[in-house]
Amino acid sequence: MATIDRQATTLALAHALSAAERGLAVIPLSRTKLPALRSPHRDDTDLVGAAGTVGPPCHGECGLLGHGVHDASTDPARIRELFAAAPWATGYGIACGLPPHHLIGIDLDTKSGTDSSSALRELALRHLFTIPETVVVLTPSGGRHLWLTGPPDVVVPNSASRLAPGIDIRGAGGYLVGPGSRTEHGFYGAAPATAHLAPAPC
Repeated sequence: MATIDRQATTLALAHALSAAERGLAVIPLSRTKLPALRSPHRDDTDLVGAAGTVGPPCHGECGLLGHGVHDASTDPARIRELFAAAPWATGYGIACGLPPHHLIGIDLDTKSGTDSSSALRELALRHLFTIPETVVVLTPSGGRHLWLTGPPDVVVPNSASRLAPGIDIRGAGGYLVGPGSRTEHGFYGAAPATAHLAPAPC
């Protein structure tokens, strides 16, 4: 069973509720950055057919909690319910791809000596686009998450190092660790110069 850090959980809930006020759908996260609530179907054998094929996954239609990003909500009562069911949560995730913002996250990693910021600047020069001023969240490892808003009629998928080494994209079905979250590796916080900004259009 996870250790409960009530102060971290209280702060995470407060930050999650603040994000929801800005129209961002949230879920509670554990110290490992994974959704804090496990799937209610993790032990189900009902989803496996006679030929060994897996049936359609449940995205919350069963009414139970624990469907990851499919549980994400902007409703304060629902968010409190999610956090009450996960008192060990020390962070929150912000679902990407949902209205009204259609959030897209660009995760610039620094692991293994990767210079993902330079790689993004090179992509911008090569494809003639400008990296806009936008919300930037600083990660405990020294990386950065850039927040952008996408067009409502385009589904941006998740990817890892597809654009360039160390550049991951969080799109539909993904989530970003929200600023104010505490994980086993440290704290996620908004870069002070960008805290007042709204996510820039992609």
